Amino acid sequence: MAARRPSMVIRALLINLTAALTTVVLFVLLHRLLVTPPAGITTPGARMALWGQLAVWPALLLFGMVCGVMAARGRNRTFNPIDDPEPRQQRVAQRVLANSVEQTAIFVPALAALVVALPLPSLGAAVVATGLFVLGRLLFWAGYLVHPYARAPGMAMTLTVNLIVLGWAVLLQLAG
Repeated sequence: MAARRPSMVIRALLINLTAALTTVVLFVLLHRLLVTPPAGITTPGARMALWGQLAVWPALLLFGMVCGVMAARGRNRTFNPIDDPEPRQQRVAQRVLANSVEQTAIFVPALAALVVALPLPSLGAAVVATGLFVLGRLLFWAGYLVHPYARAPGMAMTLTVNLIVLGWAVLLQLAG
């Protein structure tokens, strides 16, 4: 097992790097396709309305994950989270939810900061980022159901989107 560990680490790094680069390429390509901003975004209130429309998608995904945890508890009859032993399916559902809450806690406020500060011609980037974020979380969830290592592409996609959104928002704030 110890001899396989370096090759597994290298493979994981390559998969993560590939997923991150794919995310960046998708972001750039999709953003260029959405050159025009969403219609009617001319006031700060309209920008916050757009943010609300976008933020509902990660919230909906989290709600689905909560339902997944509840379904796993029901299937396994593990209603007491303190005393009942938790089978793998339930632990996976809980870990997916916990990690997604953490990632969403970064994404949603960073998205708000980005939507407020982006120049109007670039506002379509917020739509692209939201779509890729949700896709990354779905890939993470599906991958985790297959095998813990298979969650890596979804995690890398999510991390990359968070870095793009947060980094861009910070740069716009610093630029004033």
